[in-house]
Amino acid sequence: MPDRRWRWPLLLTLVVLVLTSCVPGTAPTPPPTAGPTTVPRPFTVGTTDRITVTDPAAIVDAASATVAYNVFQRLMTTDPGAQAPKPDAARECRFASPTRYICTLREGLSFHNGHPLTSSDVKFSIERALRLNVKGSSVSMLASLRRIETPDEQTVEFVLSRPDTQFGFGLAGPAASILDEEVYDPDTIRPPGSSMIGSGPFQVSFFSDEELQLARNPSYKGPSPGGVAGLVLRVYPDSAELETAMQEHAVDVVWRGLSTPAITRLSNQISGNENQRTDLGYSQLLLPGARVRELWWNPDSKHDDDKEMRTAVAAALQEYRVLTSLVPPEFPGHVASFKVGAGAEADITWKQRVHLTLAYDPTAPDAADQANQIRARLEDSGGWSVRLVKATPVESSDADLLLVDFTPWTATPMAWLQPYLDQAVQEDEVDKATAVVRRTGDPAKAQPAVAKLQKLAAEDLVALPIIQTSESVFVADGWVADPNAFGPARQLGLWGFRTA
Repeated sequence: MPDRRWRWPLLLTLVVLVLTSCVPGTAPTPPPTAGPTTVPRPFTVGTTDRITVTDPAAIVDAASATVAYNVFQRLMTTDPGAQAPKPDAARECRFASPTRYICTLREGLSFHNGHPLTSSDVKFSIERALRLNVKGSSVSMLASLRRIETPDEQTVEFVLSRPDTQFGFGLAGPAASILDEEVYDPDTIRPPGSSMIGSGPFQVSFFSDEELQLARNPSYKGPSPGGVAGLVLRVYPDSAELETAMQEHAVDVVWRGLSTPAITRLSNQISGNENQRTDLGYSQLLLPGARVRELWWNPDSKHDDDKEMRTAVAAALQEYRVLTSLVPPEFPGHVASFKVGAGAEADITWKQRVHLTLAYDPTAPDAADQANQIRARLEDSGGWSVRLVKATPVESSDADLLLVDFTPWTATPMAWLQPYLDQAVQEDEVDKATAVVRRTGDPAKAQPAVAKLQKLAAEDLVALPIIQTSESVFVADGWVADPNAFGPARQLGLWGFRTA
């Protein structure tokens, strides 16, 4: 039989508590209830540029280059628009001879995981990029490298196969990013879901298709320390949602993604307000000519080798195109070489329409409209039937033509010409002119060869310059964007933002 004796003390206690609670003035005071707490929103940059690759050796697009430039270091870097590289992870780099380039590392460099960064990591990283040899990456800028020597932990010696005054710029490209050799596989591209271990101004806290969370790297040693303790780079699906985020004050900075009508609306508000702000308090930082759109033939297309086809496409688009060179006009070395404007007709010699696939990145501002205009002009000529597909440059391997927002790895003429140099038709002539440019460090002496390369590009027509516009960066009140604190060719440098 259950023992009920334990119930009486408990019952007596409950009765006393009930009676006590009924006596006026003796009701127990409830504990204070904590009010709602508001966690400050982190500094947030909004964009439509989607990061698709996080392994620096495999980066081929400007959006993914954001990871390389902010999370990793390279031996060298360049200021926006600069024509000379400067040290980054290196304390100094110099030519000991025309074919020997020596770099000395800064003291006390370390990766985000605490591992020391040494010359061995540099050697591993660059040899890995050359071995992976990802098409469209900046690795082609290192083509003159024969071998790497590491006489001690602070010294890296590059032995070149030929004189190459452009080699320092190659060390500033994403493919030359320094990786921890204890973490990265030497023969496999690291997928986006994997951890990113670098030594750059920021370290990754979280990454997904829609968001990159970064924290300032307290151990960073270099020319670009982070200006904020932590930040979020948030990717929006289109211009409309990015503009809505501005209206809701969900973003502090807007970088790439607003359509031309949206930018025009905001610019008109700024012009009409005395404080030079939008109605919601955003200022506008204009980066002249920073957005360049080009049309590339895919080297894997069965029509890529057809000169008649390439010539006809260029003629059909001549009235639509604006840029006269793959090197934009405000950059040193520019020579007008492509025909633009009215007066050209596509010479269609084939009887049936040729089916072409044109790929464009749907997150790039106005890309869909421009892709439709290109399709209309090609189809109106009577020579083609064009199918549009939405795809980033990484995803568009099956397309014949690629409409690309192109940002070079550095601001040099050779970097602007790289898409052409990688698939030039007149290889012998290109090699001769390229060798001249690489032999001399004097831009004036190299200029005839640079001009020659631009003219060869206009003959081969594997890459067509289409249009150039300015880039608008909108910055909320309370924040400042340093106009010189972006990547080598005005890529998104998150270290350039700070409180006002």
